[in-house]
Amino acid sequence: LSMVIVFSAIKMATAKSSMPGIDYPVFLASGILPYNFFKNVMIGSMNAFSANKALFNYKMVKPFDTLVSRFFVEFLVFSMAVTVFVSFGLYFGMDMSVKDINMLLLGILWLGLFGFSIGLLFAVIVSFYESFGKIVQYISMPLFLVSGLFYTVDSLPQVAREWNLYNPVIHFIELIHGSFFLVLDTRYVDYSYMMYWTVIPLFVGLYFYIRSEKKILSL
Repeated sequence: LSMVIVFSAIKMATAKSSMPGIDYPVFLASGILPYNFFKNVMIGSMNAFSANKALFNYKMVKPFDTLVSRFFVEFLVFSMAVTVFVSFGLYFGMDMSVKDINMLLLGILWLGLFGFSIGLLFAVIVSFYESFGKIVQYISMPLFLVSGLFYTVDSLPQVAREWNLYNPVIHFIELIHGSFFLVLDTRYVDYSYMMYWTVIPLFVGLYFYIRSEKKILSL
């Protein structure tokens, strides 16, 4: 909430009419909330094995179970956060109408699944190389700034646009923004690119998890 307030104030002070037809606080919230959901699922999944070692003393609990439970916990937290923001938006008379609710929900759930697949792969790697987790933490900081949370892809210069589209997260955020606001579209969203980034890490992560589950339990 504080991030939305601060960045909205900066935007209104510097460029009041740069996004006509859009309540900028709503634009920010619709990007920051899904991004935080993705990041928390990814980081939480990555650290799930080490954070829940005590549970592995129970034979019925597998390391993979901790990843699934983390995902559902983060989804519940995200749902509560959305409820709070929607309540604030309605109370202050902001335009909360959604262009395509089905595509919006698809984009959010798909982004969560993407975070889960990346987190699964990272969890296996971190189990054997702890320093890798620190690298991911550092990378996630600049990723926040280049994932289209404060701007649309269309507003970027051509060169910056081409480079930014290599970032898979910005495709999800563009899909969410384009499905939420009537004045925005999803022409820069590459669904095939998003699918590759979701399916490949998921299956690679599952493959290495199955191969190394016993070693993870013995660590």
